[in-house]
Amino acid sequence: MSAPKKIVLVDDDPHIRRLIEQSLPAPEFQVLGFGDGRDALMRLHEIVPDLIVADIMMPEMDGRTFFQVVKRSQELRHVPFIFLSAIHASDQIVATMEAGADDFVNKPFSPIRLLAKVRAILRLAGRTAAYAEDRRHHELTGNLGAKGTLPLVKFCESVRLSGRLTVTAPGVERWADFLGGELLAAGSQPGTEGDDAIEGLLSMTAGGYRIEQRRLDPGALPNFEGGGSGLAEDPAVGLPSPEGPAHLPGGLLSKLAVRGAPVTIQTEAENRPDFMVTTLVARSGQVIRKIESSWPHPLQRRADQAAAEAQVRRQHERVAATVGELASEPPAPAGGPATTDGALLAWAVSFIAEQTRDLLGSVMTTALLRRTWTRLARKHESLRSLRVVADGRVLVNHEQAALPGPAVPAVAEWVASFLTEAGALAEKAGKVRIRQATRMMEADLERIGFYAALNA
Repeated sequence: MSAPKKIVLVDDDPHIRRLIEQSLPAPEFQVLGFGDGRDALMRLHEIVPDLIVADIMMPEMDGRTFFQVVKRSQELRHVPFIFLSAIHASDQIVATMEAGADDFVNKPFSPIRLLAKVRAILRLAGRTAAYAEDRRHHELTGNLGAKGTLPLVKFCESVRLSGRLTVTAPGVERWADFLGGELLAAGSQPGTEGDDAIEGLLSMTAGGYRIEQRRLDPGALPNFEGGGSGLAEDPAVGLPSPEGPAHLPGGLLSKLAVRGAPVTIQTEAENRPDFMVTTLVARSGQVIRKIESSWPHPLQRRADQAAAEAQVRRQHERVAATVGELASEPPAPAGGPATTDGALLAWAVSFIAEQTRDLLGSVMTTALLRRTWTRLARKHESLRSLRVVADGRVLVNHEQAALPGPAVPAVAEWVASFLTEAGALAEKAGKVRIRQATRMMEADLERIGFYAALNA
């Protein structure tokens, strides 16, 4: 016989407590009654109840306050909760349910109906707990397909995985840790000094994979920058309380002066109907760039709140940083061979890649930029003056702000190679309208022959 379900009952009326004790008989239930919420709170962690039933109107600590204290406890916040009250106003009933209660029973109540409600809620709680336990230990396994690891990385990002992707081939095992879909760290066994773990993972074309869902502590994971082994730069993305509805994050606004012209960058989030983050770049009051990223569902759950806020912040800061690279004056012409403004070329690649981000995901976009750069930098020395940093932006090394003339066709070839590989993964990603993406500095790019090099 299974152990009785422990029901904590809080009601200042002793007659109600006796009626409920009779309605929930042993051995199926063990009812522990309290006349005051404060007394119940002293015992809850010791009892570890399966369900709490509490009156709302009580003289010392009312039921709503008792409920709020219980839900603040890490150990008790998942315990099902039924409010019991003589309140019949529909707006107050709705308010208690929206606060996170599992059910509401009006006084006077039918003992048979109360018993049915308790059993139903306990069954649902049992199924939810079993599902959560299964998810904690759930693994997806298989073998790499023709496209290698890129689809797996995209999957981990799109489902906002918190866990690890591991790929094993003869003689090597490579892994990547994700938190809420953000790639935090990567590594390999055996490791090689100077090896780019992400590039190594993405270069694998054969082997078996395993995707594990598990709780990761972002504070315990290493932080990487630039060309290192991690992409996420914000370890503050936590695991929020799942109770209650989420609310849309607030917007962000930045103002810059870019080479004599005022530029504003504004980022807003909305459900339309899916969760969408939109960043507008305007120069002298005219919108010249629109960048969007979305989820395949609306923002509703409190558990997704931190991830949504982080997405708004990261997108805004990434675009602002990209535009900010142009805020400095271009290098003065030097003697000798003609030179090109490196920041201008880096900015162009960044905004072209930005157009593919919503289709491919941040991780895969950055990965493709790195992969194509690595391959072409062996052929074009001028590309070594540029680098792809953790958030997918392309920067120019400060000591090499003025690049030699051959950098223009080299960057054009890099863009073409990147879009070809992106298009192989998502057809629309390969059809980016380059002039529209680079409209902000179209005249300067035209002057240095960037568009002509793309069409060569």
